[in-house]
Amino acid sequence: MKIALVAAPVPAAPLSFIQRDYYFYLFAIRVLTVFNHLAEEDFKRFWMLESVHLGLLQLIAFLERNGHTCSFFTPVSPPGNEERREQGMIRVLLDNASCFDLMGFSAITASYPAAARMAHAVRRKYPHLPLVIGGPHAWACDRDILEHSDFDFVVRQEGELTALELVHALENNQSLKTVSGLSYKENGHIICNPDRSRMNRGSLPFPAYNHLEDNIPAKVLMPFHKISIPVARVTPTTGCTNSCVWCADFWKPGIQKQNLETFYNEVVYLMQERDSRYFYLGTHNFFYEIDYALRIAETIGKAAPSVHWEAQTRVNKEVTAGIMKKLVQTGCRCLHMGIESADQTLLDAMGKNITIADARNMCEIALNEGIYTHTYWIIGSPFETRETAIRTIKTMKEWLGKGISTCSEINLLVGYPGTRFYRDYKQYGITWQDPDFSHYDGRSTPVFETRYLTKRDIEYLYHRALDEYCEALMERNGDRKTIMQKLGNRMPAFDPAVMEAVF
Repeated sequence: MKIALVAAPVPAAPLSFIQRDYYFYLFAIRVLTVFNHLAEEDFKRFWMLESVHLGLLQLIAFLERNGHTCSFFTPVSPPGNEERREQGMIRVLLDNASCFDLMGFSAITASYPAAARMAHAVRRKYPHLPLVIGGPHAWACDRDILEHSDFDFVVRQEGELTALELVHALENNQSLKTVSGLSYKENGHIICNPDRSRMNRGSLPFPAYNHLEDNIPAKVLMPFHKISIPVARVTPTTGCTNSCVWCADFWKPGIQKQNLETFYNEVVYLMQERDSRYFYLGTHNFFYEIDYALRIAETIGKAAPSVHWEAQTRVNKEVTAGIMKKLVQTGCRCLHMGIESADQTLLDAMGKNITIADARNMCEIALNEGIYTHTYWIIGSPFETRETAIRTIKTMKEWLGKGISTCSEINLLVGYPGTRFYRDYKQYGITWQDPDFSHYDGRSTPVFETRYLTKRDIEYLYHRALDEYCEALMERNGDRKTIMQKLGNRMPAFDPAVMEAVF
């Protein structure tokens, strides 16, 4: 079967002046620390990072290993190209849809409205082409999507085996009732088959990066000849041992491991074929098993001794200075840690299972051993008040000023469909939820109100946090003019989609 797989574009969020200042300082500090070995030429290619959709590329590799032919459609926005991503992709899809037996989309909550519009455009011209959607939004809203959109099938949670069985059933005109993890319409009724157990991801090939240029005209890439990935995201583990009330990945309990030989080969491929010079290990909990974390570090150190890497992890008080030293020896430059709030009561309410003291201690150990720290903070945590938000802002600013955090990311809390925070909203004091899913990006606008904070309260506190962030880094690293002199030409355009890909 010939299958088109489409990465729905996230709408560009209009940035306020303070957001632009925040992104300037956030990115500038990254360039001056963890990215300081990258050349000006690497930064000229950062716009290409938007096109890399690991989930779909992984699915393509799996389907092709099982005998199917796939083609990848992805948003691409070179500097100076003002064309809207969505409209451009619709034209490409309509020009090519007749070549395929099935078209599948992947969307997060913020990009779902675009995916639905794209599917509608395809349906009008190709009424008999089966349309499928997967991704974190689709499985949480499968009934609503099947009732109110043009999609015929929803693939829930992990998609590889479900997609393969769906394709096989359609090819052979077989019943869909045995396809676990699938929702669909049949004779006017919505059928939701039982969930599928998580698969052994250690058996998967690495993502099909060779498909990146499938539907990107050569002239769009000029003066380059291929998609480069100067900062590459890799996932030697997936899943998490925790279950925060707002996390959309709560259905991935426990940790699944990528085969380390496959991981090694992926890193080598990215360096040799995609110009990768820095790796972000998108592991929710890098230190969940410290011995295995060190094996991952040794593997990437062996594969990429001339480049550097960083990892996302939960706060873990078992991590010692000796462990940090071993990471440094393999090229580790930074650890990303979600702190979220400086109020312990709120941390407990959101299910973080960490303490502020442990978080600070882990940051200090990392910094003492030469590893930068990248901390995450949220405005609008469950039961947030003005007082708790200001406490978080002050703590974040203190950590930045003292160097405990090298840099920080600040986001509006988003309760995604399917999470406890969204589903049981009254339990968390929420009085209003935004019905426009295109706003669910964590940076454009608050998407709920509570008994304690109005939408405008949350927006004010968010912008206050951004302002205090900029003030802290200005005091620590200098004003914009001083930093620009240090950066030279190593600063790409402030496109929100690119920022999302980089960070």
